[in-house]
Amino acid sequence: MSNYKTFEDLQALGSEKIHERTHISRDKLALVLDKAYDKIGRVQFMGFLSILEREYDVNLDPIRDEYDAYRQEHAEALAPKASVILQAPSNAKRKWLIAGTVAIALLVGGGSFLQSFLSNEPREEVMKLTSLAVEAVKEAAETNTSVETNATTETNRSITAAEHNTTKPLSPASAGTTTILPKYKVWVGMIDKATGAKTQKITGDPIVIDTSKETLLVLGHGMIEIETAGEKQQLKEKNTVHFCVENGALKQIRQSEFMERNGGKNW
Repeated sequence: MSNYKTFEDLQALGSEKIHERTHISRDKLALVLDKAYDKIGRVQFMGFLSILEREYDVNLDPIRDEYDAYRQEHAEALAPKASVILQAPSNAKRKWLIAGTVAIALLVGGGSFLQSFLSNEPREEVMKLTSLAVEAVKEAAETNTSVETNATTETNRSITAAEHNTTKPLSPASAGTTTILPKYKVWVGMIDKATGAKTQKITGDPIVIDTSKETLLVLGHGMIEIETAGEKQQLKEKNTVHFCVENGALKQIRQSEFMERNGGKNW
């Protein structure tokens, strides 16, 4: 029986010990244990809680509810802010277009010297402003890419143990559906290959899969029963499991194959 009964027990255990067992990064564990709800996204947070529940056999539903309540209460403060940098070039261009029009009028009536001075200077300034804005946007894009890469790396570490050496085909569905019965609550993510649409939820209820659609599926654990056309198959895998639906059948695949089918992404 587990010695850990509550979230407070995990806080007392500390991020270092938990990292050694779960391989979740220390900085992410610190955010979870400190309840820094404003600094961690919902998908990551719920995924980490599922891992902690699995590894320490503790119910963290109260923490899930607390997280959702906090995000709802502070929804306005947590909403993404519009980027001022992205608007700067367009506003600057309008101002310089107006200034350029005035400058041209002055040039026509002001003589060759005034024409030489005013026709070149605004163009240089527009070029500088646009160049600075482009560099700022490029830097922001590189930062976002780095964050996504780090998140992907951390997820890889936490679910490396879920990979298998061989793909496991499951029985084809004769009625067009396959039902997954979780032994206990599990995070479920599904990707429609035709549209790219993603859906996710945490549930302990039966999960009905439409096998007429090509779909990618990932579950936070593999303690499940799969029922197809009256036949049942048991899986007893504590780590994350991956599936795909093709040719009317659900089959288990390795994490690496899942990523190949999903453009190199875990989710």
